Amino acid sequence: GLDAQLLTGNKARLVITPGTDTTSYCVRTDANTPTAGDSCFVSQTTQEVATTGSATQATSVRLWAKTSAGVVSLHKALSLPGKTCSAEAYAASTASSLPTACLITDSGELVMALENTQAPGTVKNFLRYVNEGFYNGTHVHRVSSNFVVQGGGFVFNGTNYVKKSPTYASIALEPVATTGLSNTQYTVAMARSTALDSASTEFFINLVNNTSLNTTNGGYAVFGRVIFGQTTTLATMAKVVVKSSTILAGENSQPVTPLALQWAYQIQ
Repeated sequence: GLDAQLLTGNKARLVITPGTDTTSYCVRTDANTPTAGDSCFVSQTTQEVATTGSATQATSVRLWAKTSAGVVSLHKALSLPGKTCSAEAYAASTASSLPTACLITDSGELVMALENTQAPGTVKNFLRYVNEGFYNGTHVHRVSSNFVVQGGGFVFNGTNYVKKSPTYASIALEPVATTGLSNTQYTVAMARSTALDSASTEFFINLVNNTSLNTTNGGYAVFGRVIFGQTTTLATMAKVVVKSSTILAGENSQPVTPLALQWAYQIQ
């Protein structure tokens, strides 16, 4: 067997389960078949490799095993996503003077510019979840084409959406009346319950101007804006087929096909 853990710096840690009569292993990211005398064969069952994948191209990893008799065979193959967003996404980030985060989803890439001066507490909360990998593998659970895309709080387990427990306490609301921000198209805001200071991990992206959310139920805190992927990734998300939600009562907003946030990380 072979398991992989994605690390920072576009690396992956491979954990190998030894096979019967296996003396050494060779990890390759190319399609070449090693020979018994190849120097790549080592006895370590934990190894690290560099990943070069992106949102649309994975890194193929092949694990070869060698027996005591020198017989080489393919032990396992994996497809590992990388952690690097596209050059275009990086260019959009570079053009911004704000901290940025890249989110790679099943629908493509998004780059968010984060208003750390106007909404410092909310941005700090969001980035700590980003940088600790909390959002990796979570799912978008709400898509309303003329309203919002929302995620960051649930994981689809193959049958149901399961709430992912926050690792930090909820944060204080930073109201738009104070920050000067507004729930306009492509801005990012925190979702919460009816309690003002209950936001934790869930966030939503405004697909249209939703300025009523500045004051509805006390208002929803805006903390950033999508600066890359607006007319591509978000447009694709807005068109997904939805059904009656198992999370939000009375809403026809749950994607029929689960929509994953594959990973998120801070660019600058």
